[in-house]
Amino acid sequence: MAGGWALYERSQRKKLSKTLSELTGSSDWDRGLQQGAGGQIQKPGRQETFLAELSHELKTPIAILLGYLDTLSQGAWKDEAVALDFIQKALLQAQRLAALVQDVLFLAQIESGGWQLQVEPVPLEATVRTILEELEPLAQRKNIRIEITASDRGLAVEADPTAMRLILKNLIENAIQYSPEGRRVWISWRVQPPAVRIEVGDEGIGIPAEELPRIFERFYRVDKSRSRSHGGTGLGLTLVRELLQAHQSQIQVRSEVGKGSVFWFELPLSG
Repeated sequence: MAGGWALYERSQRKKLSKTLSELTGSSDWDRGLQQGAGGQIQKPGRQETFLAELSHELKTPIAILLGYLDTLSQGAWKDEAVALDFIQKALLQAQRLAALVQDVLFLAQIESGGWQLQVEPVPLEATVRTILEELEPLAQRKNIRIEITASDRGLAVEADPTAMRLILKNLIENAIQYSPEGRRVWISWRVQPPAVRIEVGDEGIGIPAEELPRIFERFYRVDKSRSRSHGGTGLGLTLVRELLQAHQSQIQVRSEVGKGSVFWFELPLSG
């Protein structure tokens, strides 16, 4: 079994290396993947470290997925209740893999210059409400109350609509995920000429001060066990940072353990 897994893992690394090399035009991905697979790295570079971490992130859901499918193939499918439970869990892992691959490829596009901003007026309230409709099932499961506290609901900012949606969705989803049941998440914005300051806050678990400088790093998790159980890809805040940097902006955060966090950024006011 171990030998079969090693062969499978090597084949997946080669496929991923080829995809990323084609996307970025760099052959360094292959070297990074090979070293991440177990080669000795004296001073790992940014790509090598990233790819070693990516390999680890891919390995966990793949191993779980294969475990469920293997159990089903050995006869568990005959028990309808067990089969349904395993299929649902396998689907969850497949969705996690799909989200991870999507985030990795999009991040590679941003960093390689393969994705360009398409700036236009983006209405804040309409964008936020679309995201809240998508995240409503998650909020309901945890009995999280979500509020839009902005006084001027008609504001728009100059931004890329796709990027704006991803930025806000990642921040709001994180706020819900890391809040205990029954708490509040809020989204607000106000004009600070010539920009608009946009905030996403929560009454969640908070982030220790010593961890704050690292939370935007790829795959960095303050509480690894808690983060994995929430099913995140570990790239959400990295994408937020990169997308805002593409807009010549930056993400800011303040947090207090046990009381919650507030993330904010500024974008040019439209009109």
